[in-house]
Amino acid sequence: MKIRKHEDPSLEIDMTPMIDCVFLLLIFFMCAATMSKVDLTPEVQLAVAPRGAIPEDLRGRGTVNILPIGTQLSSGETVTKERSYMISGKLMTANELTTAIAARRAEEPELRLYLRVDKEVNFALVRKAIQACAAAGVYDVIFATFQSPQAM
Repeated sequence: MKIRKHEDPSLEIDMTPMIDCVFLLLIFFMCAATMSKVDLTPEVQLAVAPRGAIPEDLRGRGTVNILPIGTQLSSGETVTKERSYMISGKLMTANELTTAIAARRAEEPELRLYLRVDKEVNFALVRKAIQACAAAGVYDVIFATFQSPQAM
């Protein structure tokens, strides 16, 4: 005896909402992964560069934030002349910066650095950061800036 299948068009599964959710999750995780690569500190107000360029590859780059003296952080700490460098949310001195960079370079011999310097920071602090990088053996350093609208 032949059994007939009863086909009811109302029993079909609509895949559109599931596909939409998958794409939204994909976009969310791509953005989250990009944001986690660069240590963005909201207290750092970057300078605008008329010929600034977007780096092609930020993978393998450590991030050092240099904050202006007197900045009040969300953690309650205040940036001082001695402790104006920040890595992974921790304020440190120039000597601690050298030690931290050297330790990271021991783990990653091809370490490159990304300096995020506030536009109000005195260049003497930037010079100390560059010297700390050189003392730790890291010579590939780029600076973060906003791209000028005229350059686009």
